[in-house]
Amino acid sequence: MAIRLNIIDKTGKKDTIEAEEGQIIREAVMDKLAPTMYGLCGGNCICATCHVYVDEETFKKLEAADENEIETMETNDIELKKNSRLSCQIKLKKEYDNITLTLAHPT
Repeated sequence: MAIRLNIIDKTGKKDTIEAEEGQIIREAVMDKLAPTMYGLCGGNCICATCHVYVDEETFKKLEAADENEIETMETNDIELKKNSRLSCQIKLKKEYDNITLTLAHPT
């Protein structure tokens, strides 16, 4: 099943891409948009360059961040918000269809 992702990049430009259920969000963004300075650690949950802000409605549906993800976000120089996540840690599910993600600005 194709899942639609609405992506707002660091300049405010909006794109809509499609990805498959089960794909990691970081992979989908890299494959379709190839943003620079994004996902530099290759999805290993250590660099926080794939930090995104998830729209509030979808954020409520996500599985909670695990300890590794929380520690990575807290120990990197990023602007944390209540809807912050690392896109390398979110596997797409059908209930996330039409998710809106904002690529986080570096602080």
